[in-house]
Amino acid sequence: YKRAVRPEGNLKAQKILDEVFELKDDWWRGIGIIPNSGFSLNKKYNKFDAEKIIPINVPEPKEEKGCICGNILKGLKSPTDCLLFKKNCSPENPVGACMVSSEGACQAYYKYQ
Repeated sequence: YKRAVRPEGNLKAQKILDEVFELKDDWWRGIGIIPNSGFSLNKKYNKFDAEKIIPINVPEPKEEKGCICGNILKGLKSPTDCLLFKKNCSPENPVGACMVSSEGACQAYYKYQ
C-alpha cells in the first residue's frame, strides 16, 4: 500500500475521527471487555447518538456454557479442544463467535481440517 498510504496514515481522516469520536471500553464476544477498544460519539455529537436518544435496555452479554471461543481467539486453545466443536457447535448451529463467521477460527477448522 505504499503508493496509496503514507506511514503516518491519512491525517485529514484521523483529525475528523478524533473530532467526532472518543475511545471507550468495549465488550468483545468471546473475549470480554477490552479497555479503549471501541468508539463512541463525543459529547459535541450527543444529539446524533442513538444510544442516548433511544431508550433501550440491552441485556448483559452472556457466553454460552462450554464455549471456549475466548481462549481460541487468544491462541490458548485449539477448536478441537472445545467439547462443543462438531457436536453442538457447527456452521449450521454456531454456539460461539469463532463458528459464526465464515472467517472464524472454528468454522475454518470445521471446513478445512
